[in-house]
Amino acid sequence: MLVRFDCPSCGKSHSFDMPEMTIHMTCSTTHETIQLRLTAGGDVRTKVVREGDAEKPESK
Repeated sequence: MLVRFDCPSCGKSHSFDMPEMTIHMTCSTTHETIQLRLTAGGDVRTKVVREGDAEKPESK
């Protein structure tokens, strides 16, 4: 799905073709790792991943 999102690292708007899942990529401007999560509704949730940030395992 082609999505547009505002990069939380550099503040620029980007277009990106991505699957409906969570991916990690590096901002080419700031070289920071960002997380992109495409929701089922087509919204993109973004955040900068900092050292020490860990995803908590899902409880069942």
